[in-house]
Amino acid sequence: ANVACCLPRLLRFCLEVRQGTPLDGFVFEIRGADYGADLAEFATTVRRVLAAFCAGDPCRANCFNPTALGKRGWYFQFAREPLFITTFAPCYSSSNPRYQFGQHTNSCFVLFQPEESFLRHDLPPDKPRSCTNWDSPTDVRDRIRANFRKHGREYRIPETTAYPPAEFIVSALDPLNDPPVKFWHASTDRDA
Repeated sequence: ANVACCLPRLLRFCLEVRQGTPLDGFVFEIRGADYGADLAEFATTVRRVLAAFCAGDPCRANCFNPTALGKRGWYFQFAREPLFITTFAPCYSSSNPRYQFGQHTNSCFVLFQPEESFLRHDLPPDKPRSCTNWDSPTDVRDRIRANFRKHGREYRIPETTAYPPAEFIVSALDPLNDPPVKFWHASTDRDA
């Protein structure tokens, strides 16, 4: 029900981005302690929320096709606007990059970032982990990666730039050692 109420807002956001409005993100809050209490429940929550947004996409792009989700080249879109998805939940500890710093402990969040925003902020092209200049960051991507590491919240960075982006939407509890969370395979038991 909450997703249905937000569909017009997300559509407006995407249309404004397309018209050149410098917007960097659209945050969707999922209220209720159960939704982000543990990783399995959070993965199911994210799956249901993203599937509900896709079902309400006025362009009917059907980007939440489970057979495409785990593949390279897939991306989330709404109203034909490509969006980068990052999620946050209370189940993440202070050593996880998706940690909420003890804020909003009864909510989890889905952050939709327009790909256009990364271009506007001159984010350089993605690069493998081994190409990161950790000690003397040379660009904004290096600085972001080094800063997360410096604060004990390093995240998984592949050794290739050709990876399935869906594997990064829901972080593992230990992102450097645990396998990717394939949230799109989670079972659903409630409506979003």
